[in-house]
Amino acid sequence: MKVFLIGANGQLGSEVLQLANDLNINCEAFSSSELDITDHKKVSNLIKAGTPNIIINASAYTKVDEAEENKDLAFKVNSHAIENLARCALKNSSVLIHVSTDYVFCGSKKNGYDEKSKTNPKNVYGHSKLEGENHIRSILK
Repeated sequence: MKVFLIGANGQLGSEVLQLANDLNINCEAFSSSELDITDHKKVSNLIKAGTPNIIINASAYTKVDEAEENKDLAFKVNSHAIENLARCALKNSSVLIHVSTDYVFCGSKKNGYDEKSKTNPKNVYGHSKLEGENHIRSILK
């Protein structure tokens, strides 16, 4: 089994990489400086050439407050790049594991949220992440 980890140097990615190493999983890890997730052609070529069984996406534009001013960049990373990643996974028959955020919810529910809870993001960051989730749902049915 071959695993590709995108966003390996971030908080989540570094933990996933450590776990993969601890479990002796063959994991090829890419930091944002090694793989710009918004470079659709490069991502597509890498996945096509590497034929991973599993793609773990731990990358994201995570600057919640700055996303309000950098809307285009937030959507480029958290939505459009994820759409491309989902299409690449489908083409390659790879499993895509994508981590989203609780910001896709409004935050007012007292008992917490689960996968079936109604989404209602209150900021650009949440909207960009939800749009990425929706791309995955529509492409990888």
